[in-house]
Amino acid sequence: MEKTLAEIREENKMSQKDMAEMLGIGISTYCQYETGKRSVPVEVVENITNILNINKNDIFLPTKFTVSK
Repeated sequence: MEKTLAEIREENKMSQKDMAEMLGIGISTYCQYETGKRSVPVEVVENITNILNINKNDIFLPTKFTVSK
């Protein structure tokens, strides 16, 4: 079963605030990425996977999740 971005982040002992700061974005923006309320730019997806040391295919995001170009 695929894990959600939130589950992987929590396994890495990181808060949403930690992720937002490392990505240089607002915490509300990051939260919207996790919940699928906002599209994630390709470069942010790359940064998230680098921070969490995962492959982008390893994370399950809400069905509304889309990567924006």
